[in-house]
Amino acid sequence: MVTEHVHAQDVYIQADGSSEYRDPWAVTSDDALHGHYSGGVCVHAPANFEIGLRGQHSGSLRLQSGATAKITGQHSGSLHVGPDAVADVVGNQSGSVHVEQGGVVRVHPGGRLAGSLHVSGLIENWGTRGGSVHLGGGEIRDLDGGTVKQPTRSSDGMNTYRW
Repeated sequence: MVTEHVHAQDVYIQADGSSEYRDPWAVTSDDALHGHYSGGVCVHAPANFEIGLRGQHSGSLRLQSGATAKITGQHSGSLHVGPDAVADVVGNQSGSVHVEQGGVVRVHPGGRLAGSLHVSGLIENWGTRGGSVHLGGGEIRDLDGGTVKQPTRSSDGMNTYRW
């Protein structure tokens, strides 16, 4: 059963500086991205979505309850994982990650989770993660081989992550 929700439109800035609004990509059946895509993606259950090895997505990726995604390529943008949704990160996820209660993010060996984590569900890390952590009743498990990247302090006192 798909829960009804509203997709907010994305703002696209054109080369000439003008802007336009576009609807996000709503994934309602199994699909994959093997090229470049800029803009929001919303995956509805029971769909499975994959960002392929050569795939590059810039924009938010939202998994509705019961949906799944596999990030084998690169995702730059926020990742929202709903209840009973699962995201497998085999490639690179750069941006804030929000895991609702009952949601799961699995970072596989060689995978990277770079950005602030807001966790009410579960993150299982066999890869590398780095960024601030905000637990809201959830849990992060750094498992065999999983590492936590530490920031580097610059001369002006700022913490930065160098990947």
